[in-house]
Order: sequence, then structure tokens, then C-alpha cells
Amino acid sequence: LMPGLIEPHFHTVPVMFDDYVDISPINVATMDDVMKRLNDAAKNLKEGEWLLATGFDSTVTKGGRVFTLEDMNSIAPNNPFFNIEGSGHVAYANTLAYQKAGITRDTPNPTAGRYMKDAKGELNGRMEEVTAFGKVIAAIPPVTDTPARLQRLFKRCSSVGVTSGQDMSVGVFSGMKELTELKKAVKDSEQIRLRGFLVSTEYDTWKENGIKPGDGDDMFRVIGMKAWSDGSNQAGSGYQRENYIGSDSRGELNYNKEQLKDVLIRCHNDGWQCAVHSNGDAAIDMTLEAYEEVLKESPRDDHRHRIDHCSVGHPEHFSKMNELGVSPTFLIGHVRWWGKAFRDRILGVERVRYYDACKTAGENNLRYTVHSDWNVTPINPLRCAQDAVTRVMAEGGGVFVPEECVPVEDALRAITIDAAWQLRMDDIVGSLEKGKYADLVILGDDPTAIDPMKIEKIKISETWLEGKKVYKS
Repeated sequence: LMPGLIEPHFHTVPVMFDDYVDISPINVATMDDVMKRLNDAAKNLKEGEWLLATGFDSTVTKGGRVFTLEDMNSIAPNNPFFNIEGSGHVAYANTLAYQKAGITRDTPNPTAGRYMKDAKGELNGRMEEVTAFGKVIAAIPPVTDTPARLQRLFKRCSSVGVTSGQDMSVGVFSGMKELTELKKAVKDSEQIRLRGFLVSTEYDTWKENGIKPGDGDDMFRVIGMKAWSDGSNQAGSGYQRENYIGSDSRGELNYNKEQLKDVLIRCHNDGWQCAVHSNGDAAIDMTLEAYEEVLKESPRDDHRHRIDHCSVGHPEHFSKMNELGVSPTFLIGHVRWWGKAFRDRILGVERVRYYDACKTAGENNLRYTVHSDWNVTPINPLRCAQDAVTRVMAEGGGVFVPEECVPVEDALRAITIDAAWQLRMDDIVGSLEKGKYADLVILGDDPTAIDPMKIEKIKISETWLEGKKVYKS
């Protein structure tokens, strides 16, 4: 018997991708297989219908390479084609998709996003960040069964023991519509407690609609604002102190420090908990500098601000977080599925020493958590805990930075009570004690007593929410 498990960083909006062609490296091994799957899908479409794909990652797909505009056009010459990478930070469009979205070579880059171009200034098929490719998504016919898709997602959460979760991008594509749909879906499901971080790019929308910190109830509550300081390390857009291996690029910032500070201080002063997505070490540098200036100008107790992913860390980052009262949450699946690529091809051995540095965070007395970032990696807190304990890479890659392995008990805290603390729910869930909700999970084995390599395989026998059984294996 354990407290219900908590997913501190995932996204519900990817349910819109349920019908997209899956070309993720977890399911499609080689670039040849990717191209075959896409070409086969295109052949089954009527002229003018959208070809939609998700999950691609060139860094871990065997023979992988980035898509060009020529690739996109050749795969679907008579169909608009949209292809979003698994990281969620990069997407590709063909010429017909650009036309449907009204994007031309003269379309200005949006805030925190980029339409990439070739040497002649022509669109090259690549778009970075959701504020850019969201314009293409808006041109795609919307799904009509979002409530049913959300219910399937919540049931999946129950099946892996999740009783509480945090949606980290509420409103990213459709503002208030998303918030309204999500709130109703949680109420209808009676399957999961959800906390929402609203996207800061829609701040004026939230203000105009009277949305305030803490709105909601114990089942669904909005508590924070999310900003993205950089992109994805595996996509080469995470912002680093040094260039990526074999590249003249350090990645991209979505804001400079003053712009990020302006976003944060507005949210902070209105009482919101803030979370900043920061993957690269230079992005973490900037985020901490912005947080420090905000907190110096406007001190606030128990703000519980976060750095999400906090991937390419350094010891000084974690000591500064302790000083500021900022906590990290780690996309720990990076270790398993991208560890070899980061170590050997993207960053190098020295620069990954503090990648997803759970142990160093704990040594700095930080209440860190681990998360799936679904749909980047599958939802399964026990798998996240196992990855934090073992740090074993996929396909026989060995252990990724063994110095950062943590004890099982610490990993379990990162998916229960410490996750509840990050979600401002530690007064009602996260531990088994009098006065808290009976959100429970019954496991088929004791994770502290078995081989750590078998933790993710532990059977979820039952999941309970508020004393009600919501899942039985």
C-alpha cells in the first residue's frame, strides 16, 4: 500500500495527436521505416486531406536526419502535411500546409517562436516552438471527441497508479476553450486530481476572463503560469553555454533575460506559482538570474517556483536554487532513451556529468521530482522512479552518470510527497496520514525490497481516489 502516485509534469493537449501517424523511435526504429510509414499513410489519403504525424526524433532514430521541405513535399505532394517532433518543440510543414496556415517567407516570427529559413530566406519546412507551429495546428480541422480522448488518458493514468497530475501547458493551443474542456473532463471522470499551469503567452486572456491563482477545487485547480526559456536538447534548440558537438550553434533562447523577467514578475506579483522550462545550462543560468531579480524586487514566502526539466545542470545551479527557494523537476526519461545520444553525439561526456542530477539536487536539500512530460515519454511514475535509481540506458548502453543514482526511497518521494509539495497539494495528498484524502495505490510488490531494475514492472493491483476504487488490474 502506498500513497497514490503523482505525475508532476505532463500535458493533456497531446490527446489531439491520438490519430496522428506514430513515428516515434520507441515504436519505429529506423529512418527507412519512418519514411515507409509516412509514404504508406499518404497513399491512403484523398487529395487535400491532411497528413499528420507525431513523435519523430532524428537523434535516436537509426539513420535519422531532420526533415527538409523537399522531404515533406515529396511525401505528400497533394496533401497538407504537418509533422511534430516528439519533443514538442520542433515541427515541420510542407508547402501546402504553410499555405493553409497563411505562413509565407514574410511572416514575422512570433514571440518565443521561429519560422526557419534557408540561405535565400525561403521557408525550409522547420518551425521551432508552439507559438510558431500553432498557426499550422489552427488550420487543421479540429478533433470533435476531445472529452472521450481525455477520459481515455485519465484511465491510462489510473492504470499506472496516478491519482494526481499536473498539466503544464493549459491553453497552449486554444486558451479558455482548453481550460473549460479540461475542467469539465476532470469533473466528469472522477478519476484523477489535476492541477493546471496556464501558458503565460495567454496571460491577457486569463486576466480578461478573471482567472486567479487557486481557482477551482480539490479535484481541479489552476495554480501556476508556465514559460519556456529555450527548446529541446535533443532537437538542438536547448540553449547551452557551449556549441553542440559538430555544430556552430548553442541552441536558441525564446526570451532574453529582461523579457523573461518581465513575464515572471507579472505572474509572481499576481500571486501565481511560476515554472520555467529550461533545458540547456545557459538557459538555466538566465532563468535563475531572472528569478533572483524578481525575488529581490518582490520577496514572497513559499512561492514554490520551479525550473522544469533543468537538464544540463551544474552544482552552482542547485546551490542557487536552494538559496532562492526554487525546485527542479527532471524529465528523467532522457536518461534511458537519450542518454547515449547526449553523451556520445550531442553534448559529450564532460557536459552530461550533471544531466538530470537528482542526487546533486537532493544533496542541496531541494525537493526535486521526476516526470514523464507525456507525450515525450510514456506516463508511468514507477518507471520514472526506476530511471532515477538505476539510470540504465536503453539498448545496452550501460549506466548514464552513475554518480547521480539515488536510493529507492528518495525516488519514491519524488513521485509522492515531494511531487505533492510542488503541486501545492501536500496538505491533502502525497502521504498516508490522518486528514488527507484516501488516494491510494496497491502494488503487487514492495519497490524497496526488489531488484531496482524490476520496479517499473511492479503490478498496479488497484488505484483508489478519495476512498473509491478507480482501477483494478
